[in-house]
Amino acid sequence: MFEMSKWYIRVGTLAFNLVLLNILWILFSFLGLFIVGFFPATAALFAVLKQMIMEDEDIAVFKLFFKKFKSEFVMSNLIGYITLIFGVVLYVDIRVLQQLDSGFLQLALASATVVISIVYLLTLLYIFPIFVHFDMKLWQYPKHALILAIAKPFHTIFLLVLLALVVMLYMIIPALIFVFGMSLVAYVMTKIASYSFPRKEYVS
Repeated sequence: MFEMSKWYIRVGTLAFNLVLLNILWILFSFLGLFIVGFFPATAALFAVLKQMIMEDEDIAVFKLFFKKFKSEFVMSNLIGYITLIFGVVLYVDIRVLQQLDSGFLQLALASATVVISIVYLLTLLYIFPIFVHFDMKLWQYPKHALILAIAKPFHTIFLLVLLALVVMLYMIIPALIFVFGMSLVAYVMTKIASYSFPRKEYVS
């Protein structure tokens, strides 16, 4: 009975923290008018979740979130916008390819674009978990995110399945988007990534 009640407490605490983190993520994103607030808020979200999962479930969520929002403000915006710009360029390339006449050149370019798109999406899965866990140079984050995605194929497949289930859940119960939103997505990503991270490697 004691173990069961302890389990309920842990689940309840996790749910509460996810709701709180989602609210903080929205508020701090708005604080920077999304233009300079979205990526630092996202980095802070992943940083808090990382500490909850790998180090200590009972943490001062707001205090740590605010600390990480400030400390990762510049670097998170740099890596976020570099990733975003690359994604926009990739999207434009896809749209341009759709306008080209079918032929060998179009097929070759389309094949290369598909491969690059897959690499890009795999990198997105781990870029923020890697960012909040390791202290690296800017260009190393996407490289290590891709390496992790490829080196742990079963983790990556499992992560994709879980994210698909979260999306389906949000589609079935849209109200949950306002309750858990980004925090549940980030929790799943951080939880799966944590299985590949050494416990003592974190640099605050």
